Amino acid sequence: MKDNNRTTSGRVGIGRLKAALAVVALGVALPLMSASAAQATDWGGDGNPTGCSSPYTVASQTIYGSRGSLNGVAIGQLELRWSWGCYANWSRVVLYGGMGYSDPVTIRQEVYAEGRSAISEDVVTVPAGGTSAWTRYLHLANSSSTACVSGSVSSNFGTLNFHTNGTSFCA
Repeated sequence: MKDNNRTTSGRVGIGRLKAALAVVALGVALPLMSASAAQATDWGGDGNPTGCSSPYTVASQTIYGSRGSLNGVAIGQLELRWSWGCYANWSRVVLYGGMGYSDPVTIRQEVYAEGRSAISEDVVTVPAGGTSAWTRYLHLANSSSTACVSGSVSSNFGTLNFHTNGTSFCA
């Protein structure tokens, strides 16, 4: 009796093999397509600051909205952070909740010190309680080195147009 799934040499036919691979690929792809909308991309830096002990804000500056109901309203802040435990600086953007964000917000930020930089770009959904994002840290040779941070947030912010608001400073 001939098995219709096998060639005369006893191997599984190419059609069946392609169908099996398609099922496996679909099984891998579906969970990826249903993943959260949040994304993060980082360049440079020496490590994740979540492992740094006793972090604190060295300096901060308010980020203001520029259109619609958020024109002139504080929507968040850019912070220069430091930890003696990591001997490092990093940037953090905090977005305030309760602003009625209807679409995701892209947060782009950079910290620069001692000729090096770390850059981060995050796409976040802002919950009612707010959210934050940060760069990787820069381990410094000298704790008194000047560090500069820049941060921008981009979205439609409840208006008909996509736009960007941000700030920068050095300390």
